[in-house]
Amino acid sequence: MQDRITLAAMDRRARLARAALVNGALAALVIGLYCGLIALGTRVGLHTVLPLQLLATAIVAISAVPLRRRLQALVNRLVYPDWQSSQDLLREVGEALSRTIEPEGLHALLVDELPARLRMQSATLWMLEPPDDRVFVALGQAPDSPGATLLANGASTNQVQRAARYLTIPAPQDNAWAAPFIARGVRLVISLRRNERLIGIYGCGPPASGRDYPRRVLDMLLTLAPAIASALENTRAYTTIARLNRELRTLDQLKDAFIESVGHELRTPLTSLSLTLELLALQPDMAPVLQGIARESVVQLQALVERVLAFDQRLDRSQPEPGGDAIAIELATLVEDIVADHHIVAQVKRLRFVLQIPAGLAVWGDYARLRRALHEVIDNAVRYSERGEITLSALVQDGLAIISVADQGPGIPADERDRLFTAFYRGRGARALAKTPGAGLGLSIAQRDIEALGGRIWLERSDPNGSVMCIALPATTHNAVASTAQERAVGV
Repeated sequence: MQDRITLAAMDRRARLARAALVNGALAALVIGLYCGLIALGTRVGLHTVLPLQLLATAIVAISAVPLRRRLQALVNRLVYPDWQSSQDLLREVGEALSRTIEPEGLHALLVDELPARLRMQSATLWMLEPPDDRVFVALGQAPDSPGATLLANGASTNQVQRAARYLTIPAPQDNAWAAPFIARGVRLVISLRRNERLIGIYGCGPPASGRDYPRRVLDMLLTLAPAIASALENTRAYTTIARLNRELRTLDQLKDAFIESVGHELRTPLTSLSLTLELLALQPDMAPVLQGIARESVVQLQALVERVLAFDQRLDRSQPEPGGDAIAIELATLVEDIVADHHIVAQVKRLRFVLQIPAGLAVWGDYARLRRALHEVIDNAVRYSERGEITLSALVQDGLAIISVADQGPGIPADERDRLFTAFYRGRGARALAKTPGAGLGLSIAQRDIEALGGRIWLERSDPNGSVMCIALPATTHNAVASTAQERAVGV
């Protein structure tokens, strides 16, 4: 890994001299402190050599770190002004900026080291965050820390926009716009522009000594502003490229997962169709049985094609959904219709559907989307359940229809729940228990459809005794009849 560029590293003479002075002074102080402690211990009556030496060593070890910090601060004050003119410092900072494109490197140069060179207590560098350019973010700071995020059209940023080159921050009680800067300890703001566009803000903390910035420091900051803005623009480009690379890697992984999952899904029904055609040629008398097998394979292929097309619509959100008029949809009727689709599978598996849907409860939306979403959720429960009941219930809460699908399957491991709605993802247990192959698209499609209807879907509970999936949608009708839940048993 390439060494991080720092201002100290740019000046070999200053770096070596500082190290020599700090280490030499520290060694002298440590030796003097040790000898003094030995002499003091002997004077007060500690004549046992070993305990006295151990005590002195412990005190010296504890004192070494703070002593070194004090010496480094003192040497910085002595070395840099004497060995570096303003032109030397400008040249070195410019060279370092021209070689820095990563946010971490820019933070190290301008926030960690430049304030020490210019004898400022602190500094903060805000960058206009690509690609949306809606906020300025402070490099190296948590987004939720005070003053770390500034809105691009906010009062604080607008005040900097109006300033010609720099802005002095007033006292807290004077202007509300100054609050984010004061929270970061900023006393002076330098605007960073490219082609008259504000792309960054450099906030300077108070001077290390005195109340006002020396004229030399202010002139140096204003001279460096264009170079800092140029480096910041490079960092913005680097950040954008890094984000695009991450997205490309994600798309590449998605492509691989698509090929693997859909290829596996296609192989089963195609193999079944191929064998059926061969048997039909050899055993004409088995035509009725083979026709049923062929029909089932075609249904599987059709279901796969429909899921892939639905997922493709999720990727291309500009494509309009076919069908499309919003209507009031009664949930009880819709759920009964979907359950009827799964009746044969439930009968084979000896599963029992239990419906607890209040009569009259309805939601407003697109029928095709809602039916597809509920079908995927119920199909998921049927697919991975081998016993017991699947309970479909609904209630009204805070104006929302809360639909629950509870099964008695094996549950979802805790480490797989975060990826439950990820396209093409199928957990270890799902792959092992599913009798029918799946591409891992069902819940991803369901989430897309539910969110398009203004609702949300989540996993309420999952353990070895089963899982509960919940869907919340805006309710439109809930009359008196709906207050009484009706329970029906459908299936075996």
